[in-house]
Amino acid sequence: MDESWLSQEPLDTELNTQPLAHKLTTDEKRLIEAALAEAGGRVSGPTGAAASLGMPASTLESKIRSLKINKHRFKTG
Repeated sequence: MDESWLSQEPLDTELNTQPLAHKLTTDEKRLIEAALAEAGGRVSGPTGAAASLGMPASTLESKIRSLKINKHRFKTG
């Protein structure tokens, strides 16, 4: 066994996951905004962003709130 695999120092998980968490949040926000733009700001229904993302509309609404996305800016008149 290669002893270099064994480390006496604990992993700093906060430093290792923070950039990934930020990237995932950014990517998730981008995907949701793209789906909202494609759906004309509509969240629910067969042509809504939730359907294209494959999630319940209530889940998408929750994500929109938590990511502070202004869904009204995607509304088409």
